[in-house]
Amino acid sequence: MNISEKILILGDDINTDDIIPAKRGTNADPVHLARYALEHLIGEGKLLEYDIIEAGYNFGCGSSREFAPIAIKAAGIKKVRARSFAEIFYRNSINIGLSLEIIGDSQQNPVVDAIARAGGLIPFNQKRLRDKVSVPKSLTPARSMTMAEKMLARASGNAFVQPGEVIFAKVDLAMSHDAIAGPVAQLFYQHFGEKAKVWNANKVVLVADHFIQINDIRKDEGATTMHQQMVQFAREQGCHLLDVVSPGEAAGICHVLLPEKGFIRPGMVIAGTDSHSCTYGAFGCFSTGVGTTDMANLFATGDMWVRVPGTLLFELSGTLPKQIGAKDIMLFILGQIGCNGATGKAIEFRGSIIEQLPIDERMTLANMAIECGAMCGLIAPDEVTIEYVQSRTQEEFEVITSDRDAEYEQIYRFDLSNLEPQIACPPKPDRVVGISELGEVPITRAFIGSCTGGKLFDLAQAAEVLKGRRVDPRVSLFVVPASREVRQKAEELGYLDILERAGAQVLKSGCGACINAGIGVLGKQETGIYATNRNFKGRSGDPTARNYLASPRVVAISAVRGKISDRIDDK
Repeated sequence: MNISEKILILGDDINTDDIIPAKRGTNADPVHLARYALEHLIGEGKLLEYDIIEAGYNFGCGSSREFAPIAIKAAGIKKVRARSFAEIFYRNSINIGLSLEIIGDSQQNPVVDAIARAGGLIPFNQKRLRDKVSVPKSLTPARSMTMAEKMLARASGNAFVQPGEVIFAKVDLAMSHDAIAGPVAQLFYQHFGEKAKVWNANKVVLVADHFIQINDIRKDEGATTMHQQMVQFAREQGCHLLDVVSPGEAAGICHVLLPEKGFIRPGMVIAGTDSHSCTYGAFGCFSTGVGTTDMANLFATGDMWVRVPGTLLFELSGTLPKQIGAKDIMLFILGQIGCNGATGKAIEFRGSIIEQLPIDERMTLANMAIECGAMCGLIAPDEVTIEYVQSRTQEEFEVITSDRDAEYEQIYRFDLSNLEPQIACPPKPDRVVGISELGEVPITRAFIGSCTGGKLFDLAQAAEVLKGRRVDPRVSLFVVPASREVRQKAEELGYLDILERAGAQVLKSGCGACINAGIGVLGKQETGIYATNRNFKGRSGDPTARNYLASPRVVAISAVRGKISDRIDDK
């Protein structure tokens, strides 16, 4: 190492909102991204002064946005060294040629090395398409496998696979949204030809949901342009487009909308340009987030490279207390294993608790597996799953489950009979305490929405609390139904009337405040409690604000009490 090289030392769990805040994501210019890289941690433009980044565990956790490694590379960083990397960030960095080093790990993989030698994924795949390079078949001998391993083996044309090996898996569905699809389209045409066609238009779904409301809170022409680029690409390619249904109103948030529309079926392998694509694992799919380069290549080849993950098994037993939900369960798990407790792994949920949960709640568990660092969260299909799927599609599907003697890297067993409401304190989802340990925390904002907290079950929880009550005048409560279907059903069931009578502001469907792109964001020095999935610094508003995460029920109670609480009738 050159002793004149300037090294930036960072800690654990440096997330993608730290690396490049979401609000900067409507401008793909590398110079712009370099300027704002790590602005919340070291200041605007400061990363340009360094040559190397050295960090702890789980570097690059959070979003799948490839703008994070692009920003680092554009700032002139020669290498990022860390104890471990979040899997999506690792893949994105390899794909664009950003040099990574896992401290203390000398393991090498021939496929990853070949991609790196080629200069990134695009030149590697261009060679594959010309038959200049091929991916070897797995040499893994016969073995029992988990759900994740079985789906990846089948998708890669192998009889068996094992954790750690790299395979190319054919995908059954590819999803992208307005915050990413435009840059994906540009990259696809740039490298595979101006008249290139996606490998299978019927297997591509594009959704308008992320930045369509950003102009409600600040002027951003880039967001409008990105939406237009996505719509144009969908028309050129003839793929599925789930567009806005009125100005600034989504048909739904992608992770709720796709199951509703019958795109999701058990046994599928799914890739989405969003880290919460793991939501579809609630239906027995292997589903994971990917970056821009991965998706552009996938559009050309129909497959993606994957390091086969080991699987962590969570056996959740007992009888869930009446007022406890999936958000409490997931926050509890985060508190137990941390944001890096499942880095690069698959999480499989099973047990009597899972059997008690409706589909909406199972989606919450699978959705937030990424907050533990997992590639996907899986729940084996049962009668509840099959009934839901068959009500949405007539397409055939295959239920895939783990072998009885499958090998799990670790098994966690939790009896949740006495679980109390859980709260994630800022600035990380794993800073979790039971609500009885929290102390007095006054709030100014409350938010019930997002792919995690805006489903029909979530709104039902909030309505049950707010019926006949009023939101504290010092608190602004925002509610965002996760889709038009959710809104319509909530209206028919009287939930929206209850919420509005209580003083909540019901907003149009979309990602909005969750990604700092719509009404409901936190202002300077504000404190809020949100039923979203992340509370990283600046994620849902001003970086000086403090954001606590909780279940929709606790968010509703807190809005009435003016402070974080789960005791609605104890004033």
